Amino acid sequence: MKMLPQVLFWFGTNLYPFAWLLWYFGPQLEVLRPVLASVSDPALRAALQEAHAERLGILGRCLASITPVLSKILEKKMQG
Repeated sequence: MKMLPQVLFWFGTNLYPFAWLLWYFGPQLEVLRPVLASVSDPALRAALQEAHAERLGILGRCLASITPVLSKILEKKMQG
């Protein structure tokens, strides 16, 4: 249990480049393609893909910011 704060800290630190990659490569992710397959307008589909990519990048960035804070809180609670 003492290793959890350190794991959270490094997980959060490594999420920064992952969030950027999600934002950059998000429109081409295969996870989004089945959801947007029913949209027939190509311009609307492209806009929706970009919006999903931005949301995924924001989610990754929020997680990257929150996990070091959680790490510090857990570390203080474990010390006493």
